[in-house]
Amino acid sequence: MNQTRTQDHQEIFGKSWWIWPGNIHWDIHNSYALFRKTFDLAEVPSSVPFRITADQSYRLYVNGNYVCAGPARGFQKSWPFDEVEIAPLLCPGRNVLAVRAHNPGFSNFQYLTEGYAGLLAAGRAGSVFLGTDTSWKCRRQTGVNPAATPVSLQLFCQEHIDLRVEDPAWMEPDFDDSGWTEKTATTHWNSMPWNHLEERGIPLLREETVLPRAVLGLRDGRSVADSAQLRNVSLGINVEGLSHEPLAGEDVIAFADAGDFVLPPSGQGRFRRVLIDFGHTVVGSLSLYLSDARGGETIDTLHGETIDPGTLSLDFTPEAHSRMAFSHRLVCRPGVNTHTFHHPFGFRYMILVVRDSETPFRVRASLVSKLYPLDVAGRFNSSDPLLNGIWNACVRTQQCCSMDAYVDTPWREQAQWWGDARVQAWNTFHLSGDVRLLRRGIGQIASQMTPNGLTYGHAPTMAHNCILPDFSLIWILTLWDYYWQTGSLEPFEAHQETIDRIVAFFEEATDPASGLVRHDPRYWLFLDWTDIHREGCPTLLNFWFLTALEKIAAMHVIRGDAALAAARTSRAAALRAALARLVGADGLIRDGLDEKGRVVAESSIHSQTLALLSGLRETSPHAIIDNVLLPFLREEKAFKSAPSAYWITYVFTALHERGHGDDVLRYIAKHWAAMGDYGTTWENFAPRRGDESFSHAWSAHPLYHLEQILGGIVQTASGWKAVRFAPLFFGASCEIRIPTPLGILEARWIREAVGISVELRLPPGIEAEVRLPGLPAGTARGTSRWTIALPREARKDAASARTAAPHS
Repeated sequence: MNQTRTQDHQEIFGKSWWIWPGNIHWDIHNSYALFRKTFDLAEVPSSVPFRITADQSYRLYVNGNYVCAGPARGFQKSWPFDEVEIAPLLCPGRNVLAVRAHNPGFSNFQYLTEGYAGLLAAGRAGSVFLGTDTSWKCRRQTGVNPAATPVSLQLFCQEHIDLRVEDPAWMEPDFDDSGWTEKTATTHWNSMPWNHLEERGIPLLREETVLPRAVLGLRDGRSVADSAQLRNVSLGINVEGLSHEPLAGEDVIAFADAGDFVLPPSGQGRFRRVLIDFGHTVVGSLSLYLSDARGGETIDTLHGETIDPGTLSLDFTPEAHSRMAFSHRLVCRPGVNTHTFHHPFGFRYMILVVRDSETPFRVRASLVSKLYPLDVAGRFNSSDPLLNGIWNACVRTQQCCSMDAYVDTPWREQAQWWGDARVQAWNTFHLSGDVRLLRRGIGQIASQMTPNGLTYGHAPTMAHNCILPDFSLIWILTLWDYYWQTGSLEPFEAHQETIDRIVAFFEEATDPASGLVRHDPRYWLFLDWTDIHREGCPTLLNFWFLTALEKIAAMHVIRGDAALAAARTSRAAALRAALARLVGADGLIRDGLDEKGRVVAESSIHSQTLALLSGLRETSPHAIIDNVLLPFLREEKAFKSAPSAYWITYVFTALHERGHGDDVLRYIAKHWAAMGDYGTTWENFAPRRGDESFSHAWSAHPLYHLEQILGGIVQTASGWKAVRFAPLFFGASCEIRIPTPLGILEARWIREAVGISVELRLPPGIEAEVRLPGLPAGTARGTSRWTIALPREARKDAASARTAAPHS
């Protein structure tokens, strides 16, 4: 992690205190707190850097203007803080800093509680001290119901807020806070559990207003019994029914603006509601502006990813494993009500309910996005609209799954799963070249380990059932991925202790008789969402260990650590020999040993794929490709353990490397077509609606496979100093852009009447190995152009070739 020296933090925060209303560690379950600091300035300095953090989160306002939210997820032992420039928002005279902070009081899949809540800030405006101390006024926000249910097993609670209790204008400069008399509890800025602080390490999230696309349907009826006392708003809406009537007649005009409409009165004990479509998956905090309220009207929401288009029913499964219940509640005060809910949701569809209204009720709904600011410089554009749609869906998915960490999905979990993160980093390398989410995640995964040396499957987390030995090995491989992208070994050098602990775990788990690693049943050996051999000594787990050992050795060689490299190389050689004993006469490797040490009969796609990628010489590449991988990809043969939409990325890589990119393209075109139509990629090829995710970036890897296969660019040296250029000429044209550490790399080709025109533009410092059909192999730098002549008999087919596609 990016840790600044303690003395620097002493200089910044030394006069500041952690503060919280009343007591810093009492009654903090799902607690919200409001803070205000009033001060006067004779003149505004040219610069006022302001550092701020909270455990667990905050929203900052300056003179009534919203500034930012944070911090990024982290661990209290090195808690992150943010820095913003607030001088442009200050004025001569009276100024007010205001903060809304939240602490869940419980742990989940992105936060570990230490039982303490707090706000900490530091800054100066000239001679005026702005840091948190007892001059800040604060109060518990009692208008929020602490008993609201969590929105899922993995996340925070629903937000139920009654705006009649606290004035929504509490952050405005002219708000009268004289009634805020609650005692301010304090503790030292570097006291436990926050004994160290660290800079955020990534940019603040990009926050933009997103408007809904359409109102799809309407419904009205009698509210569920005791609706005002609901802990779980989602269940209440479910009981009332999830279907809607499509718009008709005057309603088509009345609801033409999905973000600004008027609902007729519902009457007491009744509701009126709309089904809203945002057009695609969105990620952020719901913002409501409600006018013409008499007071006491209740606004409820329910958010989801999919609907039944026939009944306009939002897909909601109360009994799902993760107990998704993405809802909000707001009770109105008389007049105008405005509120932005604290925690971001990922969703596409929203049911918005108005209860107990006696007069027409105006609703303005929007979303404030909360996404990592990816600077998208990558591009893929081919003559095939289907492939373009798939690539765009992959891009959107990666954007939706880039928050303050790489998250599996913005909907159900928002957890930093590390097997997913590896794929997401590859996506990002081809999309923006940004390595900061990967680097920060590497540090966070290393920060939470079992006593015997395994990392958790995601971090920070309370999920002790989510310790995945294979993800610990994938964590090591992401150290290599970082080096391969950047040319820097900094994370590898920084995390030697973690690497050694992981390797020691697998050494301890090695069966002395076979030389293979045994599965430890205390942990979840994931491998993939498929019925693959896991007991005893699984081949797949051993291949991951082999690959990790060899990458560790390679990085030691690069560093000049000959002795360390030799030790890892020797261990890898022994493991290779043990794996070689699992290869059958058919040239395929078996899936491992059972618990009694017997070789199992299965030879899965997964094991053959890693045998190819690791270059296990005892296997037969021809047998693997011709008898397993191609029959699977061409759907000529059924297999017991088919790779998931996530793991198949390794199959794609293995086949493309061996000249079968055309088969990969056909598979992608067929199996990602529906995802392209939906707009984001899915958790699996046929997710259960209302249960499994329709916004999962671990399946967004066609983003880089399409660039590599059709665009023809594959990186062959660390830091992108060398690439291979060998495009596959399917369709009429293709152009790509890849951002690299050395600059933008561009390639394009187009079919013309007498041949294929090809162009490659390389930034300084990159050399390409060029392989084009009909031309001698060579190298290229800078800008190069070629024309690949078509045989005379093929020219008459050029027109049809221009529209040919891999799915034709």
